[in-house]
Amino acid sequence: MKTIYLGISFLFFIIGTTNAQEIKETVEPLSKKAQKGYMYDVSKDDSGNSDITFKMKVDKKSDAVTFEKYSFDKNLKFNAAADTQERKEQKEDIERTSFSAYVGGTSSFDVLSMKLKLNKIVRLKTWNHEKQVYMTKKIISDETLKPRNDNGKVYYGYASYSSFDDTKNDLFALAKMESKDKKQADQFLVLMINDKLELKEKMLDLNGSYSLVFCQQMPSENIVMVFAPNKGALNVSNYVYYQFDIEGNIKNKIEFKSPASALLLTSAYEKDGNVYFFGSSTKSKDPFQEVFNEYASIYNPGAGADGNSKLYLKWKKSLDEDMDNFHLLKFSGNQLTFASTTAVPEFKSKFKTAPGDKGASVYKGKNFFIENFFVTASEDYLVAGQLTSSVNMGMGNPMDSYEDILCFHFDKNGNLKAQYGIGKMNNDKKSEIFNMKQQFYPSPDGRSLYWELLEIKGFKGYESFLDAYTGYTTFYPLYFPRIVKIELSNSTLGAVKALGDGKYFLKRDFPRLLDPKENSITYIGLDEDWEKLWIGKIILQ
Repeated sequence: MKTIYLGISFLFFIIGTTNAQEIKETVEPLSKKAQKGYMYDVSKDDSGNSDITFKMKVDKKSDAVTFEKYSFDKNLKFNAAADTQERKEQKEDIERTSFSAYVGGTSSFDVLSMKLKLNKIVRLKTWNHEKQVYMTKKIISDETLKPRNDNGKVYYGYASYSSFDDTKNDLFALAKMESKDKKQADQFLVLMINDKLELKEKMLDLNGSYSLVFCQQMPSENIVMVFAPNKGALNVSNYVYYQFDIEGNIKNKIEFKSPASALLLTSAYEKDGNVYFFGSSTKSKDPFQEVFNEYASIYNPGAGADGNSKLYLKWKKSLDEDMDNFHLLKFSGNQLTFASTTAVPEFKSKFKTAPGDKGASVYKGKNFFIENFFVTASEDYLVAGQLTSSVNMGMGNPMDSYEDILCFHFDKNGNLKAQYGIGKMNNDKKSEIFNMKQQFYPSPDGRSLYWELLEIKGFKGYESFLDAYTGYTTFYPLYFPRIVKIELSNSTLGAVKALGDGKYFLKRDFPRLLDPKENSITYIGLDEDWEKLWIGKIILQ
């Protein structure tokens, strides 16, 4: 039998005349039962009605789960809250085996070593009814193994990747072998290791001595990598780009002229089959190896929570240098479409802020963390992120901090049209150790773009019901949305619209609901005390 709860609902309706944005917000008190539970699911039907479901605290021995569902119409008018109950979905536990490559170790003898090692982990996974996925229940075995056919060779690890499908356990590793002949260069190679620990070498066709500039696995599972020639090469700007699939098959290889002899790449994105790289450079004409340090993202279990390798830590120090240029590179298939260069002073000359906003910063060539990359229908490019630094939270090691909000706007040839800056609302340490999520949404006519900033307020305490139950305290982020409209034709910003009035926050698992028919975004949040349910909606016109 369903019990209906009728509460007092507060509805706010705002028209943002500056940007023709319609904003609606409503607040609904939660029942005592819902306050003791947690937000479990949010959904929206074809009519625009929203359901927010809370799961109640139940007996672990029971096979039933109790929920309370809060329903709102498309105008955010509260309809009702209803109790529901269902039986837990039962699925058998499963075993999954995975392989990984790593370097270093947990002892003082090998913590700085870059020698490649293989690890085999067998996990017992159990079905999580709440998240509808299998999650690790326990580690059955965890052991370091040697390939059966390495013939005593020593490999030095740079990167390790595997399929996103956990039923596939072949391993892709990028490594280097030292040459026994000093006249010959060390060789980079791809190693493929199967579930029988059989190793297959695939040498990279690099003519001479090279350094790894950057590598990354893309959402397609493909791996992209860029190499720079070392000192002694005929032309130290003749870089090499590779793209492999996860099975180790080469898809593309391009020798290209880098826009700088020492090009520091820090991020890569894949859009519509094209691959984009972002980086920076100084005025130096020396080769990459003489200016920066090699990239190596491979895991090191002896390097603390981040697991950074010795080479990666050296590479990261390169980010602290003052850069003179910013670069955007686009690869399409087997060709470099463009490689643009923007001098750092140009960002100041094209700096744009939002009306009434304060605290925005100009890019000056320092650490820039890229959070998102967007390509418009007319092939304008938007690169959004934050300047980074470090902060001491009193835990021994400094942590990365994410500070000023930036967005670079380029035309289809990679030329800078504008740099946008937005001031942050929270600058305390707890808020700055988390990067801000950023998204872009095009208007129906394609002439403008809505830039979404999920501003962060950091807390110390219990992030979840489970944390409270186990007594585990930590720093954690809560989010609230801010929206600003970008006019693409004249590269200007509208006024920043903030939702939630600084009182209501989104949970990490439920940031937003998109409605393409209405061209709207719906946000679901709670107050700090988890006593009130808040819904905000903005219609992008």
